[in-house]
Amino acid sequence: MPHWLLNREEMLSMLLDRSDDNAPNQAMRFTNFVFEQKRKVLEGFNLTDVLASFTVDSPVPYDLKAVKASLQNDDQEMVSGSSGRDKQGPWYGKLTRFISRLEAKIADRRYGFLFQPPAATESYEWLQSFAESFLSTKSGARSGIKVVDFSEVPSDVLPTVVSVLARVLYDVQFWMQAESRTPVCLVCDEAHLYLPVRSDADAAAKRALDTFERIAKEGRKYGFALLVVSQRPSDVSKKILSQCNNFIALRLTNEQDQSAVKSVMPDSMAGIADVLPLLDIGEAIVLGDSILLPSRIKLDKPKATPLSLTKNFWREWGEKASNAGAIKAAVESLRRQSKGAAKE
Repeated sequence: MPHWLLNREEMLSMLLDRSDDNAPNQAMRFTNFVFEQKRKVLEGFNLTDVLASFTVDSPVPYDLKAVKASLQNDDQEMVSGSSGRDKQGPWYGKLTRFISRLEAKIADRRYGFLFQPPAATESYEWLQSFAESFLSTKSGARSGIKVVDFSEVPSDVLPTVVSVLARVLYDVQFWMQAESRTPVCLVCDEAHLYLPVRSDADAAAKRALDTFERIAKEGRKYGFALLVVSQRPSDVSKKILSQCNNFIALRLTNEQDQSAVKSVMPDSMAGIADVLPLLDIGEAIVLGDSILLPSRIKLDKPKATPLSLTKNFWREWGEKASNAGAIKAAVESLRRQSKGAAKE
């Protein structure tokens, strides 16, 4: 996911310190230079139609290193004074901290998928192929369920990355001709990690909330739905939960989580939530538009055992197999920040 998929607010949420006195100047200069770099790219491809109407938020590839160089020039610029001697330029020293934060993000290997992406992502056509891999229904295309694993993404940037993926796919769906749209359901597993209650959210998480709240409110008419999954509903945005038409609630023993479920139920059905702490493993309460009457159901065990299944501690402790090799591999994965196999 290259950096140019992020819009202005998403980039600034990662790079800008709002408490800095020069934050408005930093945001303005960064915005201007990004716009200029995008304009140069479009001029190079001679895309006059796009040039006439694109904005700084348009998903157009641009050179981030060139943006940094322009910021450094402004930060160190000396101009001619009235006495003939050079004096500090209007932005001298005001962009230093912003540049330092930008350099730190670019150099951080954890953010390599954003700031050090493969060269193929810098092409103008890459976004089309990216969207097709998720939304295309053409013959031969990979259809059905797509699983996107964000488990290795740093927690401080996870809300931004997840929201970028959702926003890009939603925007493509929005701008597609109505007769060509195919309904899409975005399943947000562990939603409390990137869709928190707004009062608990930082700047990056608030940008993610803006994206998902928009999808929750407007996505239905464009064939774009959300399925929000969380073991801690009390930690998930109330606005998003309030837009849900159907609920499948498994056992909840925490009073705050029970209250969160009750708050989004109709008043006439609030009493149903009283059985939530009494449910057995695999039992659930189902209610909403998809079912005539609220029902208590028993889910079938999955044919493929999920990795999230609780370990059998007594049986596992009784096994004496050595795991020294696995520990070594885990330590190396920790150092590489990747679960993939190490290269020889």
